[in-house]
Amino acid sequence: GLAVTMLGMNTACLFFTDSRGAWLATSALIFVMFILLYLWWREYLPRFWQIWLLPLVFGFMGGICLVAILGVESIRLRFLSIFAGREDSSNNFRINVWEAVFKIIADYPLTGIGPGNDAFNAIYPRYMDPLYPALSAYSVFLEHIVELGYIGFSCFLWLIIVTLNYGVTQVNRLRKSRGIQGLWVIGAIAAVAGLMVHGMVDTVWYRPSINTLWWFMLAIIASKSGVKE
Repeated sequence: GLAVTMLGMNTACLFFTDSRGAWLATSALIFVMFILLYLWWREYLPRFWQIWLLPLVFGFMGGICLVAILGVESIRLRFLSIFAGREDSSNNFRINVWEAVFKIIADYPLTGIGPGNDAFNAIYPRYMDPLYPALSAYSVFLEHIVELGYIGFSCFLWLIIVTLNYGVTQVNRLRKSRGIQGLWVIGAIAAVAGLMVHGMVDTVWYRPSINTLWWFMLAIIASKSGVKE
């Protein structure tokens, strides 16, 4: 009942907020989750479903998305705005912020300007277009480069790579032993993928609620060492 309630509430949020970043994140989450679930159950499926399950599932979901885009005007306009470039005000704002951020990175490539909002607020005004003030880089990945430089960003990427590699290793181990805890790891990996995609176009991880979920997902993955069921 809790899972159904959460699914309904989050689906409503996706629709009513028109958050394109959340749409992309959800698409990535669903894609990764179905791939991992398919690998989890593949050996128990009949030959036909081993071959055609993923194409049929993704084809069906793609069809639903296409119907929603063509049939609901608000969704269609919001979806097309992703590809509108500077013609969309939200896109244009981010592009101008990113251009200023790239200039900062060019001047502080190795160590960055230092972590925290105070450091960003002190440096960004020197590079920004006066019409586009911002409190962050509007990208988690760019924010890490700005704050910590390429050295810190490399450590950040290494954390993600190690976490995902460890998670997939645990899924394979638990799949062989049929440990049900593997499903928690699959959910956590899928959530991490979704948060990463959303983080490409917004600094959502700097919101406490989302930041807490991010670390919770990493904790779930890291906690499954030695778990058998």
